[in-house]
Amino acid sequence: MNTSTTNTPYKNVALIACSTQFDPTQVPQVVSILESHGYHVNCHYLQQNISDFGYVDTDQARAHNLIKALLDSTIDVLWFYRGGGGALNLLPYLHRYKQQLLAIPAKMIVGFSDVTAIHSFLNDELGWRSIHGVNANNHLDMGTTNQQPLPDIFEIMNNGIVYNNALPLNALAQQAASITGILIGGNHTLVAATFGTKYQPDFTGKVLLLEDIGVTFRQLDRYLQQLLFLNEFNVEAIIFGQYYSIDPTDQERIIYKAVLQRFADQCNKPVYYFPFFGHGKYNQPFILGESITLQRNQDSTELDMTEYVICIQPPFHSK
Repeated sequence: MNTSTTNTPYKNVALIACSTQFDPTQVPQVVSILESHGYHVNCHYLQQNISDFGYVDTDQARAHNLIKALLDSTIDVLWFYRGGGGALNLLPYLHRYKQQLLAIPAKMIVGFSDVTAIHSFLNDELGWRSIHGVNANNHLDMGTTNQQPLPDIFEIMNNGIVYNNALPLNALAQQAASITGILIGGNHTLVAATFGTKYQPDFTGKVLLLEDIGVTFRQLDRYLQQLLFLNEFNVEAIIFGQYYSIDPTDQERIIYKAVLQRFADQCNKPVYYFPFFGHGKYNQPFILGESITLQRNQDSTELDMTEYVICIQPPFHSK
């Protein structure tokens, strides 16, 4: 299994698009924002020749561009420009180049939504870590629909992450002192698209991260029934993120949480709720392919007890 060096600065960033078409007039502004945060950005792989489906190119061309970027030794980070659709189509091409990719140092990718398909391949097949975080074009909306600070990749990988307010939804989560597993997942639609296929991940020893947008609460209920019906779903735990719209009403927040709670009550795995990642104003980064520990407050003093658990991912150099 290939690994990146512990002193990687994660500063040489290439923007790339593998999904839905983008507005090229906005690219200079995105580049400027990233550069203002100390990143060295190139757009060599940010290409598009819009396909009939509105993707940035044909499946083969998008895959070829992505594989070239992954093999480019001058790049530390591939930051996906936007999501949308089409990344799932690239999995057969990536598998054809698996041996070449296993032979090179691991590269970091950043993105979410449709990028989940690429995360899955890198995490499951190559053993690489990757960051589930905002796509590059989300930075255009910083301060409005996006209030998540631009991620510092070096800090994330070298200091790890700690989130203090994940809510346990069922008794298994409430009673567990500590649960640890390798974090996988991302967008629920993309993860579910692999169920029953040769691209379905191995859930053994994993903590599954799931979020989505644009699904009604009834559609979400159907997605969750599918999880309950899976023949083999031996995850260590599930962490649900945001499913409601960017500017939800109180009623919307309540109904989506109620659907998740109903699932948690039926699920024989620990289930947690952390609506601060996904397609919302806040998309707190997680390190996919890295271990995560969900830890309950161990203080026996009632005043200091909390209903929340802590999400902890270790720094890279602790390996």
